[in-house]
Amino acid sequence: MNSMDRETKRQAIHFLVCMAALAVFLLLSRNWLLAITFSVLLVGSLLINMTVRDSKIHLVEWFVGEFEREGARLPGWGSACLATGVLILAAYMRQPAGLAAGLVVLGIGDGLSTLVGRRGSHMLPWNQKKTAEGTLAFFVGSLAAWVFIGPLSVPLAAVAALAESLDLGIDDNLVIPVVCTLVLSVI
Repeated sequence: MNSMDRETKRQAIHFLVCMAALAVFLLLSRNWLLAITFSVLLVGSLLINMTVRDSKIHLVEWFVGEFEREGARLPGWGSACLATGVLILAAYMRQPAGLAAGLVVLGIGDGLSTLVGRRGSHMLPWNQKKTAEGTLAFFVGSLAAWVFIGPLSVPLAAVAALAESLDLGIDDNLVIPVVCTLVLSVI
């Protein structure tokens, strides 16, 4: 049986986490989303701390082995950045439709950019680590935010795709929520 590679599994988890956050927001409330995300970050921070201090936690070791990128700063770094990105959106995005749209951009746009981009062959002139195919996939995937914000999804998708394509030295899961919040606060 052909198993998925680590990056594909990472992006599947990325998508599922963002869609679960969207479901919590839509079915329960922003407050529930804030509480759950903060709790996940708290527990995750404790687990990271224990792991860094040489505690052997089999579930954490398995999760890191299956889903963490090679060379991550800390075990669970990617998950922590994603949870922080969801928390940024939940805390600072005032418009409910904007929060939902931001979760779609983070979950679908960012996930597709990686899956498509790593198979692309046209490197961006301003960032040789990213491909035009990945940036286009980010833009197209982010247009699913149309469901929540209509035509505003086009400029949101364009600006977020551009921001994701830059080499800022900051995890995309932190950059994208900030960009979504700023763009939807301005337009």
